[in-house]
Amino acid sequence: MLKGNGVLSWEEHELKEIPGWYLIRVVSAGICGSDIGRAFGNSAYHYPLVMGHEFSGVVEAAPAGGKTPVGTRVTVYPLLPCGVCEVCKKGYIQMCLHYDYFGSRRDGAFAEFLYVPESHLVAVPDGVTLAEASMCEPAAVARHAVYSAPVAPGTPALVIGGGPIGLLAAQWLRIRGAGEVSVADVYLAKLAFAEKFGFSTIDFRALGDRKDAFDNVVEACGLAATRAAAIGCCARRGHVFFIGNPADDWTLGKPLFSSVLRKELSMNGSWNSVPDPDWPDVMAHAGRDLDLKNLVTDRVPMAEGLAAFARIVNHDGFHCKTLLFNGNDE
Repeated sequence: MLKGNGVLSWEEHELKEIPGWYLIRVVSAGICGSDIGRAFGNSAYHYPLVMGHEFSGVVEAAPAGGKTPVGTRVTVYPLLPCGVCEVCKKGYIQMCLHYDYFGSRRDGAFAEFLYVPESHLVAVPDGVTLAEASMCEPAAVARHAVYSAPVAPGTPALVIGGGPIGLLAAQWLRIRGAGEVSVADVYLAKLAFAEKFGFSTIDFRALGDRKDAFDNVVEACGLAATRAAAIGCCARRGHVFFIGNPADDWTLGKPLFSSVLRKELSMNGSWNSVPDPDWPDVMAHAGRDLDLKNLVTDRVPMAEGLAAFARIVNHDGFHCKTLLFNGNDE
């Protein structure tokens, strides 16, 4: 329970039944970087709040007439679109103007149970663990970005940012048929971790030596410096995928904008994911050419979640993805 900025507690909390929705027993829930900002960066919409939007579980109870049986293993699309705004009517529910969201605008999955509508349930296939399924949301966000523009087969690609989203985007670039995929970061631990997935690595501070080197560049940090570097590293007629949530302001100066023109770059932003095709495709690739399992560096019982948050916030050791679990998430 987030009680105020920087104030987390583990306590009993009333769960109100929502008629027509499914009761989900949460089994595994991931801590997202946005949860850190929400909890410790004064960015929560309201208090108190149960965070958690990356999660999987088991159907505990189904409403009358529900099509998903009790006991079904599921992951959950966390965005609840209004369905009536002009953006929703066009089919772009990920950009809904009046959306709700588990774990940010309404209580989420850092809990034992949660009510979820049937439309947001995604069945977990055999062979995919609930721990892996709880990472469907960030994997879908990365997929949504990488599939938002063409990637020519065999062309070199770069991901700036070696966090979970960056490493997932790098995997999707490889799945799409990019040539050598490199990951850049300033932290040596992140670079060493990226190498375990078969990616080439580059110290971000040396990216200036790789000017115009990559046909596809994914910016997954959200910093002015990394956004500028993404443009600088992008090859002529290349494409830049902006996916990192902005952490600071950015002024696109004359020389940099001139390079956008002279290199005839294309670029686009990406926001969230869509239930189809992003989520089914994650489930289809999970455990095959999409490695979710080895991104997990920490598995912590939900009741010990406060200590897990403290380790991340205090930079106590290296953490890629931390999962909080209730029971067996295999």
